[in-house]
Amino acid sequence: MENFIGCFATYYNIQNSLFAKLLTAIKVVQLAKAKGWLCIWLECDSKLVVDIFHGSMEVPWRLRNLWNHCRRLLGSMLFKVSHIFREGNQCADLLANHGVLHKLDTWWNAIPNFLLNEFNRNRFALPSYRFRNL
Repeated sequence: MENFIGCFATYYNIQNSLFAKLLTAIKVVQLAKAKGWLCIWLECDSKLVVDIFHGSMEVPWRLRNLWNHCRRLLGSMLFKVSHIFREGNQCADLLANHGVLHKLDTWWNAIPNFLLNEFNRNRFALPSYRFRNL
């Protein structure tokens, strides 16, 4: 499908959201480099992860070795990172839920069926909303 190059879901068995999101962002950089993609724009719904990539936040000590390797990879890539609100990140949320539910590392070269509707909403810049009961 137009503009789709791949996606993945993984399971880390980690309860700390920052750790899981930063680990996933590092894995994205590693996967992109392995596939020869030298230009990346990472959108993340964690402002803390974005701050780490911008250098204004410390990396959790358990991830420092992986982080240092990631920074070396980024030195040979054109890289941009930006914050996106959760409502704009529905595809990532569905993939994360898939990883937690199935407890597997999975890569897709074509859009998986459970992601198709949200991918098309995103592709056509249709808004997503989150409603809460007050």
